Amino acid sequence: MKPAVPPADEEQRLAELRSLDILDTEAEKDFDDIVRLVAHICDTPISNISFVDADRQWFKAAVGLEDRETPRDVAFCAHTILGDELFVVEDAATDERFHDNPLVTDNPGIRFYAGMPLTTASGARIGALCAIDRTPRQLTDEQRNALAVLSRHVSTMLELRRANVKISEQNRRLQELSDLKSRLMAILAHDLRSPMANIVSFISLLQNKAVTADEQQELLDELASMLKSTEYLLSNVIGWSSRELGEAPFEIHDIPLESLVREILEPLEKDVVAKANTIAVEIETGDTVRSDRNVLIFIIWNLLTNANKFTRNGRITVSAQKDSELTRVCVRDTGMGIAPDRISTLFDWNSRKQAVGTDGERGAGLAMLFCHDFSRKIGGQIDVESELGRGTAITLSLPHTPVVPLASERNQIPTEGQTASESYRHNGAAAADQA
Repeated sequence: MKPAVPPADEEQRLAELRSLDILDTEAEKDFDDIVRLVAHICDTPISNISFVDADRQWFKAAVGLEDRETPRDVAFCAHTILGDELFVVEDAATDERFHDNPLVTDNPGIRFYAGMPLTTASGARIGALCAIDRTPRQLTDEQRNALAVLSRHVSTMLELRRANVKISEQNRRLQELSDLKSRLMAILAHDLRSPMANIVSFISLLQNKAVTADEQQELLDELASMLKSTEYLLSNVIGWSSRELGEAPFEIHDIPLESLVREILEPLEKDVVAKANTIAVEIETGDTVRSDRNVLIFIIWNLLTNANKFTRNGRITVSAQKDSELTRVCVRDTGMGIAPDRISTLFDWNSRKQAVGTDGERGAGLAMLFCHDFSRKIGGQIDVESELGRGTAITLSLPHTPVVPLASERNQIPTEGQTASESYRHNGAAAADQA
């Protein structure tokens, strides 16, 4: 037996085959009809459409065969893809290349083989359309011509299939962008209109000098609070939407978890002290998590900021636990807690509600939605446990082997050496709210 040598363009050929996303797919009637037609025209008991992979040939459609694939080194089709013309073996038992091939000496007992290469639009020969018999024979000119015509038809079907997959992906992405636009418009209309109207009213009062000096200071303090909340909201929306729009791929690395959490906490220290809260980091030095750095910064920053917003004179704890499959990062507080009926709607875009922190801070109900979206994109999950008046525990579960997002699911990449707070500010991500 003489296995076929790989063609000169093997690397490009395999890349073209993989780009079709056809391997190991379910049966399709159009391809099944082709092999039945070939078997009828050529009067053979066996016909198939095969694709020659790196170490196997896989049958997309077949008549007269039980197996879905065979090793490449015994594949007749591996010889077919070496040329552009019909490859014919009239009697495999007397052909030195095939006489001791197990496909000849054993099941299915091939004696006659005729295969026409399947060629993509770029010229890559990725497989073959075959007619096979268990007795030696020849094909008529009409049968040869029919194989050539039908192989071109299969190639056209493959290109159409590729185009349909691309169109489906484009439609999916367009729907995502449409949903993103709708959400952004809802945020602008619902969450920015009211604070902006209040800010304009306050400025008008100050300009008209319609308030006393004491009232003026109160208005300025209230105005500063509103502007800070609005900045938080805008920063979070920008951070979330920029990733949804697909600006750069997620970058998966081993990240030192304890040091990352401490970096995130550093710029939050002033706000924590202002509320007389304490924070404990219960993570072993050297513990790592395999994930995207910016996604972790975004989520943990928001969870910590929310915990501080809804806690006064309390304790916030950041801990991590590992098992065989997951790393669980938990942010626990002793704050106000969340009502049971609201926990079930935290991740529902249509049910979000504003919540007021211990110092009257108002939120737009977006932080948990954004964190939930990001965690799912890397195969993670967020779970919430809470009791009114006792506090809240929010757990981010991350797989040790993270899901690599699609090209359309993107995020910002921090520059080398960038700290957590710098990365967070650079990407326009700031805390918003909890519920």
